[in-house]
Amino acid sequence: MMVEFDSAKDQANQAKHGLSLAFGAKIFEDLNIIILPTIRDADEEERYKAVGMVDGKLYTAVHVWRGEGVRFLSVRRSNKGEEKIYHSEG
Repeated sequence: MMVEFDSAKDQANQAKHGLSLAFGAKIFEDLNIIILPTIRDADEEERYKAVGMVDGKLYTAVHVWRGEGVRFLSVRRSNKGEEKIYHSEG
C-alpha cells in the first residue's frame, strides 16, 4: 500500500495527537480493521476512518483513497464511539 501525507499536516498531527501520520499504516495491519465512511458536508471528497488495533490499543486514521494508495489526514487514539463500533463488529 502506498502511503502519502502532507508534511505540514504531519507536524500538526504530531503536535496535537503525538503521532506521525505515517503511523496510520500500522492501523491497516490489523486483520480486524474497521473502515467507516465519514459524512461531513464540508469535505470535498469521500473520507474514511480506519479503526484498528496497534500494540493492544485502538487508533483511528482519517484518510482518503488515492488510486492504489492512501493519503492520511489525521491519526489519533480512537474515541469511545469508535471503540464500541470496533468491538461490536469483531
